[in-house]
Amino acid sequence: MYLAVFAIAGAIGALAGTTWIRADSVAVAGTLVWAGALIVAVLVASPPPRMFTLSMAWLISPILMFLAAGGLWSTVLDQRGERVVATVVGVRDGSEKGRHLYYALADQHDRRIPGELGTWPGSRIGASNNPEGAVGQRVTVVRDSQGLVDPRLPEELETGEGTLILVPGVLVILAVLCMLAGRPLLNDDATAGSRRRRSAGRAAGKTGTRPRRKGRRDP
Repeated sequence: MYLAVFAIAGAIGALAGTTWIRADSVAVAGTLVWAGALIVAVLVASPPPRMFTLSMAWLISPILMFLAAGGLWSTVLDQRGERVVATVVGVRDGSEKGRHLYYALADQHDRRIPGELGTWPGSRIGASNNPEGAVGQRVTVVRDSQGLVDPRLPEELETGEGTLILVPGVLVILAVLCMLAGRPLLNDDATAGSRRRRSAGRAAGKTGTRPRRKGRRDP
């Protein structure tokens, strides 16, 4: 049951890889889904879970959401992506902390490409002097012919394809933790009864009493 809840949360998290959710809004939406997964797992599951183990599974579940999002857009672009030389028609600074630009693109026929490009060629994570594009500049991207996912740089596809390899391993870890979390807890009465039986057994062993045997009758 717990694994099903986290798997559904992961599937919902895959929507972060689509054009339906802006890239700079993914963090807020993902946090809400993540918190909701734990609440649902605790409320609807029976018997009551082992909270420590369930919490460990919950902390790992965002990795599944991240991998699902990356696996979605990389698979879509690998199957039906088109490599095009696009022109920047708009630049937007995202809502994240710090500077992060997103680029609206148009194709060779001046048709708007759905979604936004979130990485400019030559940019590196954490670098302070990353190159930035401007309106009118051209950039080579891989676009989805049906507009489901954002355009990406060709080199990003290699990174996205690598995320799919990690999905089975994360699912196995989650499955084990969820199985352990679902083990029934011993209630106080059962624990007390077990203690009483052990105490009675030890007391009988100390007194050395043995069951009485019936005496033999003389003929």
